Amino acid sequence: MLWKGSPTECRFFPKCLVLQFTHFHCPGCGSLRSLHFLLRGDLAAAWAMNPLTVLLLPGIIFLGTAELLFHRHDFATRIRPVYLWILVAVFILFGILRNLPSFSCLAPH
Repeated sequence: MLWKGSPTECRFFPKCLVLQFTHFHCPGCGSLRSLHFLLRGDLAAAWAMNPLTVLLLPGIIFLGTAELLFHRHDFATRIRPVYLWILVAVFILFGILRNLPSFSCLAPH
């Protein structure tokens, strides 16, 4: 469904509640559109929608594949907590920066 229909045109996909109520872009704003463009092979458009999604997707795919192939349900839980805190800090920093006028290139466009 995501490959066929664009999230901006199809009413099936949810709208960002953070953007609707606060008019600020959350770290996930543009992720569905980014995935839509990645599935269609348009890396530049995917990057323009949400660069964080493009950067984190290979890691997510790796962890998911490792879980499925090796049937190790504890694989993702073996990640050191410091890396999870770094990921949280990256999300927060990305969410702040993409709403600043000088970093408007990080907002979906």
